[in-house]
Amino acid sequence: MYHAAVCEDEKEIASYVMKTLANEFQKNNVQVEFDLFYNGNQLLSMMDEHYHFDIVFMDIEMPEIDGISICRKIRQMNEDALVVFISNKDELVFSTFEVQPFRFVRKSHFDQLLPSLVPAIITELNRRNPAIIRIMEPRSKDLFSFDVNHIQFIEAQGKNCQIHCTNNTTEIKISLSEIEQLLVDYDFIKPHRSYLVNYKFINAIKKNSIELSNEELIPISRNRIDEVKHLFIQYTNRSLS
Repeated sequence: MYHAAVCEDEKEIASYVMKTLANEFQKNNVQVEFDLFYNGNQLLSMMDEHYHFDIVFMDIEMPEIDGISICRKIRQMNEDALVVFISNKDELVFSTFEVQPFRFVRKSHFDQLLPSLVPAIITELNRRNPAIIRIMEPRSKDLFSFDVNHIQFIEAQGKNCQIHCTNNTTEIKISLSEIEQLLVDYDFIKPHRSYLVNYKFINAIKKNSIELSNEELIPISRNRIDEVKHLFIQYTNRSLS
């Protein structure tokens, strides 16, 4: 069973969104337990007590604290939560990029988008829980396991690779091209011949580097700058459609 939060200050809309989502998940044979919040501070207070939400559906413009600010705090407590903004404020779409929402859904199109939104969420949850790859060193035959969702980036160091995860870094005697083949079905980009970067940890594309959510900078090869920007826009559009 998954746990979801709906955060919306207008009570009638909040109730409708929760009931409609619950019915749609049930149609897809997925059990989701919902909690309803009428302001962001209620939601954050519950999360402060170490309550885990797999999915958070919320408005952006709310009293006391806005949805983007709430999402920043959620990312500090649970970086893997899927956040779906439900708002009619189209002009705020680009402001949400920094907090990496899974989707931005217009309130006015909520009913029409629901049949495609819920299966997309289910697919992503299945992909994340867990997404394990196993890497064997060619010579030693040592076997390493990694959750793809925790890999921030991979850096080639001579004949070895350093795999930088959210909590640690592991060095393995294997080529970057071999790891790249293992990650072909996941959302990674190669901005430089020595790096693979997980899209979900990208905060910004700068002039000649990628800024990660931890503020670390990854270089972009001069001949790949336009391609990297184009691919990142494509990824972002997929995430927000």
